Amino acid sequence: MKKFLSGVLSTALVASLSVPLAIGVSAPAEAAGKKYCQAYANRVADKKTSKKVLRNAIIGGVAGGLLGSAFGGRRSTAFGAVGGAGVGMVSGGAKWDKYYWNAYDYCRHEM
Repeated sequence: MKKFLSGVLSTALVASLSVPLAIGVSAPAEAAGKKYCQAYANRVADKKTSKKVLRNAIIGGVAGGLLGSAFGGRRSTAFGAVGGAGVGMVSGGAKWDKYYWNAYDYCRHEM
């Protein structure tokens, strides 16, 4: 009888220790879908770069206009302003790809 009780108690002890381990181990979360993450990443990248593109276009246009007027007449001023605005827009939007992929990776793995 004593051996039987010790066997039952040891089985109960092992079972009671195993249940919390089984409950505590969770399955990995499923990643969000590709289409959802693409849309999410587009929104994040657009939001982060929209202000930078506009700001850099204005700054680039002013700087280009000033340089154009310093080196030539009215025509050079307009050409410099347009060129500077274009360069400013490109430099402001250059980080869009970086923001997109960071947001996409976050969505696929963390959300």
